[in-house]
Order: sequence, then structure tokens, then C-alpha cells
Amino acid sequence: MDKLRRRVRVAAYFLLTFSLLTFLLHYVGGFDKELSINARNAAYVSIDDSAQDGNSQSSIDFDGESIALNCEIGAKGKWPFCEISLALDDNFHGLDLSSYHSIGIDVDYYSLNDDERLRIYLRNFDPEYSTEDDPVSYKFNAIEYAPGVGNGMKVIPLKSYQVLSWWIADYEVPIENAGPQFDNIVQIEIATGSYIKPANYAIRLNRLVFYGHWLSEATLLRLNILMWGFAAIYFLINERRRLAEQVSEMVAKSEYLKQANQHLYQESLAFKELAYTDNLTGTQNRHAVDCWLRDIVDFSQRNCHALSMVYIDIDFFKKINDSLGHHGGDEVLKEFGRVLNLRSRKTDVVVRWGGEEFIIFCPATNLRGAKEFAEMVRMIVESYQWANGLYITCSVGVTEYIPGEDIEDFIQRADSALYKAKKQGRNRVEEATV
Repeated sequence: MDKLRRRVRVAAYFLLTFSLLTFLLHYVGGFDKELSINARNAAYVSIDDSAQDGNSQSSIDFDGESIALNCEIGAKGKWPFCEISLALDDNFHGLDLSSYHSIGIDVDYYSLNDDERLRIYLRNFDPEYSTEDDPVSYKFNAIEYAPGVGNGMKVIPLKSYQVLSWWIADYEVPIENAGPQFDNIVQIEIATGSYIKPANYAIRLNRLVFYGHWLSEATLLRLNILMWGFAAIYFLINERRRLAEQVSEMVAKSEYLKQANQHLYQESLAFKELAYTDNLTGTQNRHAVDCWLRDIVDFSQRNCHALSMVYIDIDFFKKINDSLGHHGGDEVLKEFGRVLNLRSRKTDVVVRWGGEEFIIFCPATNLRGAKEFAEMVRMIVESYQWANGLYITCSVGVTEYIPGEDIEDFIQRADSALYKAKKQGRNRVEEATV
């Protein structure tokens, strides 16, 4: 459980840190990107109505910084215009601007009126509605505004663009393709307004920039939600599996112990009737368990039940006697016996084997279970608040009865494991080797 909690905490800290850092990075512009369009990366030409029976005339020039269009609007054409056209396509493969959110335009418009409006077209090519030999079939994503002269950069959200209604009608574009589209922009047009009069006009394009995000806020949010969601699902699945395994193991142990307890009940009653207790510690003494031990060994062999022994010795007990006197040492033994009695299980038998040595016999318990129990006892002794501020530890030897062996050999193997624990530094649990 503690291991799972540690993994959950580590994962939560990581996800929280990742979320905070990515949103902070997004806030300070870490995912921002820009795309500049100019005469160096786009082919520019001037277009006017002369190709449509109009008599407007235009010329274009690039001075190294700006593209300048000079236009003489005539009176002959039905819809007179002049424009700067920037070609972005390479065999009708233009720019995918769908990840950009705004267009920045720095343009000066010299016209009759200060509030004369200019049209900015983003022309999109899509085989669903466009054909290569008909440039007018490229979708007209349009915006119209009055830039004036010397007003600097104007940033316009791409969501402000609309598709021209006459183009939708002329090309009978279905409703699903009638909205603004920026995934294949092949041409950008900066054209004179809708209601111009015969006169001289000039358009100077100083700068054109698209602003976007490498990772949008919505995508970042979805990514974080997915990460948190997958992490939660992963830990829930693992916790469910772990709990199912624990429940299954507990049910099996419960059934096993239930059957074992039924057989041991009568033996325990008989043992209680003739039990002798150690006057000092309140535990059983070694003479009291002689008969019971033979019976429980026989019972375990006949019924194929495990039987384990936990052999415990108080570390450096002589020093305790030397510092507190024998009376103080006896008080420690009393408290030690009380701790073992309180922490042992109902079917366990706690025996003071002699001096500061104690044995806990554990019926229906295999070596692994006895070792876990012994480790718990060792930790309780180490962390217990002993009188007089004493720090007491114990060494423990654990073994499991081997069918057919003598009881003396059984006890001797546990004693050897205890000696091993002392030899390797004390305050530890060691199991006997066969």
C-alpha cells in the first residue's frame, strides 16, 4: 500500500509540474510562432481590371523593404480595381495557415478619402471546389478595413474573415465547404476597396505576418486532461487488481485458518486447563508446553498443517541488568512478556524459554508468515516506549517444522537462526536453513 501511495504521489507531482510548466510556457509565448510574407518568399505582381475590359493601369515596385503599387483607376470597367497579388503556391500546394490565429498587416493606403477601405483576400485552393485553370475558383476568404497612412501594424483575427457570398453563389459551393478555410492558401491579394472612383491610388505593403501557436491552448488543455485521465485509469486498474488479489488471498487464508482453528480448538482448551504460566512475565513456561508441543507436532504432521517457531532474545540484556539492577531487569522482562502476549495471535503460544529468551509457537503458519510476524514483533519492540527512556531491540530466529524431525532439532534450528541474527549485528530476523 505504501509503495502504491508513493507511486501515486510521484505521478501526481510530475503531472502537476508538467501542467503548470506547459501552461506557464504557453502564457509567456513559448508556443507562439510567426510567419512573415514578403517579396523574398512570395512572387508579387500587380493586377488590375484591364484584363476584364477595364482601362485601369497599375505598376508595382519593391524598394528592398516595401512593395509599392501605383494605380490609375479608369472609368471604363464595371468593377474597377487594382491589387498586389502575392503567389504562395508551388504546383498548387500553398501554405497551411490553419494553425495560425491572426494576420498582422502594416499597409499604407493613399486614396481620395482618409477612411477608404482596403480588401485583403486569402485565396484557398481545394479540389472540392477549385480548378487549376480557373483562378477565380480559389476561395475568397475576405476582410475589408480602412488602414489609412502611417498607422502601423493592424492585427486581425482570422476568425473575422468571411467567404464572399457572390463566389459561393457563382460556384454553387455546398454549405459544408462555404466557411472560411486556410489549409492551402496559394495567393494573398491586397486590393482597392469596393466603391472607388476614377483617380490615382497607391498601396504600400510594409509588412505582413501571420501569428499562431505551435500548440494551441485547447490542444494543450486536452493533452493535460488526457494525461491525468490515463494516469487515473492506470492507477485505478492497478489498485482494483491489487485489492482483488488481496481479497482472494484473505478469503483463502480465512478458510484455511477456519479449518485449522476447528482442529486446534479442542487442543487449545486442553492446553489452557493444564497450562503453567511464568510468574514474572505472565507467559507460558517451557515445562507447560512439553505435552502440548508433542501433540501439536503430531497434529500438524497428520493434517499437513504448517507449524513455525519464532525464537526471540533481548539484545544486550546484561547491560540492562547492570544499569538498572536485577529488579529493573525483571521489570523489563515483565513488560517485554506483556508486549509479546498482546501482539501474538489467538492461536499462538508465547513461552518464556529461559532468562531473556522467549519462543512463540505459531500453529497453521508457514515460514513466510512466521517471518512477517517476527519482523512485526521486532519493529514493535524497537519502537516501543520503554520505561526509563530505554532503547531495547531484539534478535529473532525463525524456522518451520520439517515433517519427521525431532522436536529438539526443530528448536535447535530456531536457536541457530537466532545466533545468526546476533552474529550479523542484532536487531534483525533470520530464518533457519534446512
